[in-house]
Amino acid sequence: MKIIDGKKVIWETENFIVLAANHPFISREEGGHLIIRANGDKYRYDSRLDFNEKEAIEQHKLCQMICEAYKKAMEKRNIKIVRINFFEAGNWAWKKDENGEIKKPYYHEHIFGRTMDALKQKFPEAPYLPDRRSGFYDDFEPINDDDIVCIIEEMEKLKE
Repeated sequence: MKIIDGKKVIWETENFIVLAANHPFISREEGGHLIIRANGDKYRYDSRLDFNEKEAIEQHKLCQMICEAYKKAMEKRNIKIVRINFFEAGNWAWKKDENGEIKKPYYHEHIFGRTMDALKQKFPEAPYLPDRRSGFYDDFEPINDDDIVCIIEEMEKLKE
């Protein structure tokens, strides 16, 4: 399985890539967490406002496909996603790191699967996103390799 920036690659297009969040904001059993960002130079876009028309269409099609594949695949894996939430912010890049430096923000969109029976990220409430250092996410499980294989299989079907 291909790894980029420490994350497992699920799908790539010319300009975008879908990754499995290895430190998810939504735990696998509550729907899971994927990320779309630029393929190659992740700093190419500050936000979606930087996409040209072709890139905007490509990103939108990819987002629709990955969400459809994600829902189907996770249902096969006994996780019933009832809603997908999207989140593009980049705000945390403005937090100072351990050296007192501010990181450069870049376009990345979080895709959150949501389940009716979630206990930590309760649905239908909006996802709760406290600072990573809070410990809130410490026991959250990322989607696993079998989930990823299943998502890829569903993407292949949609591509045909």
